[in-house]
Amino acid sequence: MKLKKIDKARYQERRSRIQWAMIAGLFATSLGFAELYRYLFVGGESSLALNAAGVATGVAIVTFVLFRLRDTPYFDEVNYVWKLKQELNRIYRKTKPLDQALEAGSRDALIIKLYSLEGSRQVYDLDDNTLTMSELVKQLDELKSRIENETPGVTHDDYRPELLERLS
Repeated sequence: MKLKKIDKARYQERRSRIQWAMIAGLFATSLGFAELYRYLFVGGESSLALNAAGVATGVAIVTFVLFRLRDTPYFDEVNYVWKLKQELNRIYRKTKPLDQALEAGSRDALIIKLYSLEGSRQVYDLDDNTLTMSELVKQLDELKSRIENETPGVTHDDYRPELLERLS
């Protein structure tokens, strides 16, 4: 997965609209199906199990709709950030072997670490996470300095998920 430029304002606007639509959709479908189930099965009386079934139905419908819409142009930025976060999580789970490979001077490890830091910086910037940005920028500067000294020409564009598979 390649890093790409994202318009922050458009991403935040669309992410917010999608989140509010999910909340409204979940509320409406859960309440509607809970009422329908109560009417059909117990004559309108209260039932915790049927209310839970209504919520489960609402979750299933909202999930299905999101799954179908995620590849539309409107969801492009939000889906990209979601996939980027998944890839960064995959890298995070390989931290120990990655650190060992970095100590050994592995070119692949440098590429993975650079991608991880650049991707994290992009996500932090898009989500306005300024608390840890200074530490991240410091780590990124140190890594870029190391790359310039040891293996010039390495960029985050060299990253491929297969590199992560080879670490284990």
